[in-house]
Amino acid sequence: MNDYLDQVEAQLAELTERGAHRRLAARRPSLAGAPGPGGPRPPRRRSEALAFLAAAAVAVAVVAIVVLNVGTGTPHRNTSAPAATSAGHTTTTTATGSGVYTPTVTQPAQTEVLPLPTRFYPQSFTAISELTWWLLGSVPCPSGQSGSCAGILQTTDGGRTFTDIRPPNAPASTYSQVRLADAQNGFAFGPDLYATHDGGSTWNPVDLGGRVTDLATSGGEVYATVAAGTGNSGRLVHSPVGQDQWTTVTAAGEVSGGLWTQGRDVLVQSGSGGGYGTNVLISHDGGSTFATHPAPSAGLPCEFEGAAAPDVWAHCTTGMDSGVWLSTDGGTTFTPAHASLAEPPQPNSAVFGAASGTVAVVGFNHLYRTGDAGQTWTPVGPSGIAQWVYIGFTDQTHGVALGYAGSVAPANEQLFYTTDGGQSYHLVPLP
Repeated sequence: MNDYLDQVEAQLAELTERGAHRRLAARRPSLAGAPGPGGPRPPRRRSEALAFLAAAAVAVAVVAIVVLNVGTGTPHRNTSAPAATSAGHTTTTTATGSGVYTPTVTQPAQTEVLPLPTRFYPQSFTAISELTWWLLGSVPCPSGQSGSCAGILQTTDGGRTFTDIRPPNAPASTYSQVRLADAQNGFAFGPDLYATHDGGSTWNPVDLGGRVTDLATSGGEVYATVAAGTGNSGRLVHSPVGQDQWTTVTAAGEVSGGLWTQGRDVLVQSGSGGGYGTNVLISHDGGSTFATHPAPSAGLPCEFEGAAAPDVWAHCTTGMDSGVWLSTDGGTTFTPAHASLAEPPQPNSAVFGAASGTVAVVGFNHLYRTGDAGQTWTPVGPSGIAQWVYIGFTDQTHGVALGYAGSVAPANEQLFYTTDGGQSYHLVPLP
């Protein structure tokens, strides 16, 4: 594994020196809204949800967590590709003499494989290790169907090769995000929920009595926030990751959003009390009991991340802008960590990812990285990006970003990879 990463980093460094690192970016549009053979949440679209909710809060002083399906055209309810009986082709990425990555396709020695799509637009990213990821995105529909359909790609070597995974056999508009708990158990959600317990070979629809607005896995458990009716405050529910046995976490009461879990720690924003999102509810016993503490940006939505206890980062809207806070006591108190962030302030649609208690990246059309817990922020990442829509880390040094360049269009969507804790990002070729 280390030899492979060393080789990839050496190739990427060589390409950068040759000036071949192109100004490409990505977008996570709605699967249903992507036009034709073209095309994220993150979504869980975390940044898009924060922007929408902040605007709602300013207008009516009530913020609602929602999962947005954003597209550039009229949405269509397109079904995903038909089911097949095995995993598909593998794409191997190599570098040509010109310094431009060229994918070559090989077929493993097995029958009834799923061919890789001719074009894949990533929408949602999930990982269970440094090298094992799944990407949910949109792909051209099979012959006879119009628009775009859902597709899932898997890599077990950090993006060097990809295998096609069968998505849920349901309308693409019924799910927008994907999460992996381990190699066998995963979930597609937003607004509906589908679960796989055999690595994506089959998916089961799960009815939780409302819209699944967020989902997180940790410690053998999966947690989800569920909103019923037209409102967006709702319940916190959980289940063992390997079984569809969901129960309400009654100790949490009414919740809104900001779901984050790590081990036995569960953190979510309140949906009642002093107002939507006024408080943070924190459990250290898997949801049996919760303590209530003030939220970093009271009454406004936040996303929380933490690489190791007791450090927890918060990225929250502050109105039309957003800010970053850091807690060093497990979420009991938060201190602003954005005072030195470059002006103008980051908009509420900016995205955020944390690699450790000291390293984090935030940005909208420019990325800024801190390596000293928010005391200073330095510009990083490729230039020419119109909008970043997702940042995430799998460990302290490895992570990905989704963004798009030139214009907000599905054809510009790309995936970038970092192996140095967000100091630099490199393009990952996709089908």
